[in-house]
Amino acid sequence: MKQLLLILLCFQLAACSVPVKPKFAFFENVVIDQNTGITWAQNANLPGKPLVSSGDNSIYEYLTRLNATHYANYDDWRVPTRAELEKMIEYAKLLGYNETNHDTWPYKRLRQLGFIDVRNDQYWTSTRSAPDEMFTADMTNGKVTARSEAKQYYLWPVRGVGR
Repeated sequence: MKQLLLILLCFQLAACSVPVKPKFAFFENVVIDQNTGITWAQNANLPGKPLVSSGDNSIYEYLTRLNATHYANYDDWRVPTRAELEKMIEYAKLLGYNETNHDTWPYKRLRQLGFIDVRNDQYWTSTRSAPDEMFTADMTNGKVTARSEAKQYYLWPVRGVGR
């Protein structure tokens, strides 16, 4: 958090002698968060539609296929944790957030950075809140709440272990 504030201050002052390391490194099909080490799929809607958490057409079935095909040369894609999506939303909001200005909502900010097809909807996390509920992250307002895992939400695959 301190590093991000320093970076923002440096840009505002335009007289910063500290080398600024960008938060994200964009590559073909993937984006690496240089602060956490997490690799995100650049396309935040790879499945092209919301998925359920179990059974046919589930997030885990999709990830199995994604890993079997070595998407972007990796075979360890997974569902992001609650904390990982919260950090992504927090960063998007630090770029300027006003709940009444749609252009500042997290999904729009992340698209402006270069992520593809970030939806203004709920995204799965791997974090359980109850036996039949998982936390989801709303990329419109940035709220993370417990929701029924019987419903369909979007999947944004990640890989790696965060710091």
